[in-house]
Amino acid sequence: MATSAIALGQLARAAFATESGSYGTPAAGSYRYAHYYKANLRETKPIESDPIIGSGLNNYRDNGDVAPTLSEHGGSLELPLCLNQIGDWLRLVFGAPATSGATNFTHVFSSGALTLPSATIELNPATNDFRQHVGCAVRSMKLDLADAPGYQRVMLDMLGYGENMLGSTGAGTPAAGKTYDPQGAALAEVLLGGAAVGVLMAASLTYETGLIQDRYIDGSGKFGGAVLAEQAQFFGDLRVRYTGPTLDAAALAGTSQALQIRFVKGANNSISFDAPSCILGRAGVAIEGPGGIEQTLPFRCKQTSGAAMLAVTLKNQIATYPA
Repeated sequence: MATSAIALGQLARAAFATESGSYGTPAAGSYRYAHYYKANLRETKPIESDPIIGSGLNNYRDNGDVAPTLSEHGGSLELPLCLNQIGDWLRLVFGAPATSGATNFTHVFSSGALTLPSATIELNPATNDFRQHVGCAVRSMKLDLADAPGYQRVMLDMLGYGENMLGSTGAGTPAAGKTYDPQGAALAEVLLGGAAVGVLMAASLTYETGLIQDRYIDGSGKFGGAVLAEQAQFFGDLRVRYTGPTLDAAALAGTSQALQIRFVKGANNSISFDAPSCILGRAGVAIEGPGGIEQTLPFRCKQTSGAAMLAVTLKNQIATYPA
């Protein structure tokens, strides 16, 4: 007897394309496949009770009818830090990059854009089941760094307009994903003020775009749009082995220092996250036993008169994004 077939995440493909029409309109043409670890995009619609009085139903204690509710759409994508594919997602986080070079290209994505693009992402969890997620825009990007096995991952928190359930693909004939070139998680370098951050145990980095859902009274029951109503922020924390008061002194003084996180595979294949002005928060020293002493220091970054709060420099052989 053969085993039973079940839906497997390994077989679920993801295709995406940048949207060019009005918000909420699926992207046209053929999409491109992407590598990913997890996809948790979905539209939800809870069931709301209607506490009406005088309904004349069977009794006075049981729940009566249900009322219309509002749908919510969004979720997360967990992606590999692939030097070729990550540019497509960085474009959603920051907008179009400034690109230079020939054969070997340098793409610089900068924070501070007034508008950001959205994408249609189609997930195919089973045969004849295509989940078309429309109006997907990035609310935040997060990296957790550690001396760990495997490849570095990037987490995107997204909101969207809605989910269409299709019986056949709406992605045309998707192109293959860009050449897979992931970066090892243990290969990250973190510099503060141009020098390595002491004995760094782990780091958590979050960039928030300031994106929120805007609800309109338009008869659709969905939210009207995605707008950058809040300021972008770049913040996180650094967990270090305590070796002396240097970082505490910088935090006490409110010293502004450049922060850089980079993954370098070669002269023309790398990615670097650069914040020109990073301020450390005070954390003190907690001695929790006879073992080694650690500190976890929060940080927050800001723009300067001459530079954006965060710039991501991606070097590879991809001529343009999207492509």
